[in-house]
Amino acid sequence: MVFFGLLIAVGRLVLGIVVVGQFLMVLITGNDNDNLRNLGQGLAKWIYQGILFLTFNTDTKPFPFDEWPQVDASEGYSSRTAQSVDTKATNAADPDIASEDDSSIPSFVVSEDAEGSDPDKKKE
Repeated sequence: MVFFGLLIAVGRLVLGIVVVGQFLMVLITGNDNDNLRNLGQGLAKWIYQGILFLTFNTDTKPFPFDEWPQVDASEGYSSRTAQSVDTKATNAADPDIASEDDSSIPSFVVSEDAEGSDPDKKKE
């Protein structure tokens, strides 16, 4: 159990490095790295299995006494997927394309009639 406790501590450190690496990859290239994503997912599952073993929630010992956790396929991340937000902003700027009703948007401009009806203001 002490052995797994030490391995999980090292695994958390490696997982932190993977997180920073993915962040830098997205920052530089705009896309995540498939290998880092798969390593991060497998490592996170392994840490979870180790914690379950250490807390007596399972009798199954994690890797290296069992197989490495299976990694589920995922799409990944690209900063280019935010294009749909840009399209909405462009459509809102064009009155022919914008079809939403603006009556539900609150106005923060106070009209002159509203100023006169405020009971807290003193009439001069």
